[in-house]
Amino acid sequence: MTAAPDIVSVLLQRADLHPDRVAIRDAHDRSVTYGDLALGVRAVASHLDRAGLEPGDGVLLAVRPSPRAVMAALGVVLARAVVVVADPGAGEALVDVRRRVVPVRAAVADTLVHAATRRPLSSVLARLPATAGLQLPDLSTPGLVHVVTGLRLPGVPRSATRWESLTPGAATHVEGETSRDALVVFTSGSTAAPRAVVHTVASLSAGVHAAVTALDLDEHVVMHTDQLMIGLPTLVAGGLWSLPPVTASTRAWVRQATRAGATHAYAVPAKLLAAAEIGLPPTVRHVATGGAPVLGAGIRRLGQLAPGVSIRAVYGLTEALPVAVARGEEVLASPPGRTSLGRPLPGVSVRIDHPDDAGVGEIVVAGPQARDRLAGEPPTSEVRTGDRGVLADDGTLLLAGRAKSMIIRGQANIYPDLVEPLLLARDDLGLRDCALVGLADRVTGDERVVLAVVPAPDTHRDRRAWPPRQVGRDGSASRHTVQALARAVHRAWPALADEAWRPDDVVVVGAIPRRGRSGAVDLDAVRALVTGAPGSDRG
Repeated sequence: MTAAPDIVSVLLQRADLHPDRVAIRDAHDRSVTYGDLALGVRAVASHLDRAGLEPGDGVLLAVRPSPRAVMAALGVVLARAVVVVADPGAGEALVDVRRRVVPVRAAVADTLVHAATRRPLSSVLARLPATAGLQLPDLSTPGLVHVVTGLRLPGVPRSATRWESLTPGAATHVEGETSRDALVVFTSGSTAAPRAVVHTVASLSAGVHAAVTALDLDEHVVMHTDQLMIGLPTLVAGGLWSLPPVTASTRAWVRQATRAGATHAYAVPAKLLAAAEIGLPPTVRHVATGGAPVLGAGIRRLGQLAPGVSIRAVYGLTEALPVAVARGEEVLASPPGRTSLGRPLPGVSVRIDHPDDAGVGEIVVAGPQARDRLAGEPPTSEVRTGDRGVLADDGTLLLAGRAKSMIIRGQANIYPDLVEPLLLARDDLGLRDCALVGLADRVTGDERVVLAVVPAPDTHRDRRAWPPRQVGRDGSASRHTVQALARAVHRAWPALADEAWRPDDVVVVGAIPRRGRSGAVDLDAVRALVTGAPGSDRG
């Protein structure tokens, strides 16, 4: 198969042909044309060239999603350097990349990031629940080349170059050098420490072009999303990217999409559903969702809230995006206990490793958009997804659950990520959050299934069963509360999942521990939390 054109070259060529066409519009309705985009990309690349960066040097990127962040990332690639996403959820993995994998020579960062790593602001942030435990990138390494965006704040090095001072020059072209490293990004770390994933220019470009084809993107599209790997395909297709802040409330997200006249939208399932509850703009005719299990119940609800809008479910992971895309009707037609992911995209091969008697095993993928390697490890041609699935006779890939979160009880393999969204979607349960975990018996190896729940008493319709005073801030709950909630869960269970998946215990907790930038359930922490918890009830 012919390699996909590198995306930086494609975007620069688009800018040469249509410099006045709007490429990105932000939350303040400020427009960046393709010509502006190209100037910013070339300015970043020229500055790094003049600063003496060598091919393969790493550049930390710690800029909030914005047009400048896009220019910075593409400019780093144009300069033959490697973008190292300074993810605060990556923790020690980011330090390890700098120490053993990529020699970091420069940083492009918001001035707030510099200020946040200095006292007293760093001490304040460490005590805030929203930022506690996050590890901000260390930007104090001597000799780093600094570019900063935003207002000058304390902590910014005097040698730093302000974004506004960058000037375009003779940028180095990347065409024909697609095998070199382009990006280091981190897995979410939901069940283990985050891992650094290395993408080449070729794998990054292949993923972008695959998304263009799978989502039918062209120059008429107005895509509303905060996701880079959906926004970049929009730009490569010549469309307009409406870019909201990642912190935007659902109402603000919908308002911006309305002002932009969005024709397409992408968000994780929960956010897209919340937006549809408010009301998607009438201009939106296509929505796509991914980043979490996309289940039939969610697709059905989207169809009710936004009739006539086509729905696509995107399956992929940090190491290979996208792998497959399913139409909404395909998800709805999934067989019991399975979720359709659609057929693998052209050029993507899928095999099922160690299948059981039903053909279910770990999904292993290969293709041009698959990452080159994990940092510190040799390149591999396949990516182990950690997902359990089966290939249907017609080639459709069916998801059966996450291998790492799978619970084994008797002869049943239980996949929490397939049932948790269904529990949260039940209005009659009134749950703010929940997690299904297994507690292994040290002798038999079999697991006791525990459902940890966080009630939402303020939204529950039956105030007699869940008065707010019965659940403490620490998750303590009266026996009556736990029993009533357990009964409600067990009454609802037959409509949600197989009998073999029914929990042994229901435990009320104050919050579900989560980790990583995706907010995935911290399984070890939940197991520790529910072990011996007083607020529990057996089914």
